[in-house]
Amino acid sequence: MANPTATFKLSDGRLAINVTEDKTLVAADSGIVQNVIADAVTVTLPATVLGHFYTVRNGGVPKSGGPSGTGDDGSALVKTLPTGTDGFTGAGITAAASKGLNNTKATAKVGDEFSVIGTGVNSAVGFVVTNIKGTWVRTT
Repeated sequence: MANPTATFKLSDGRLAINVTEDKTLVAADSGIVQNVIADAVTVTLPATVLGHFYTVRNGGVPKSGGPSGTGDDGSALVKTLPTGTDGFTGAGITAAASKGLNNTKATAKVGDEFSVIGTGVNSAVGFVVTNIKGTWVRTT
């Protein structure tokens, strides 16, 4: 099953798209919230580009046939990875190349998310975390 292609507005007015399986983002995904609604999905960011902005959100696994946002807390592990030697820094995250951020199932809440902006420098500081909600743990 392929990821949905229809965007929608979250309750706060931001444009989002549901993610139901592993997804590698592209430049066109900049500014669109990636709303993960399946368990153990990996979202891979593209190579860093100055000013490109990405948000990954835990939308929870929908209850039987329910719409997005009806999932329970702790229903979805959300994994993210940078491409190549890029990494994340900022908001209490120590820079490290090729390390991702995970919203672990045990601590996950529907609505947990983080946002990054690209620096354009392919390195451990390729993406700066500008917003983080919930518990996101750097992969080892």
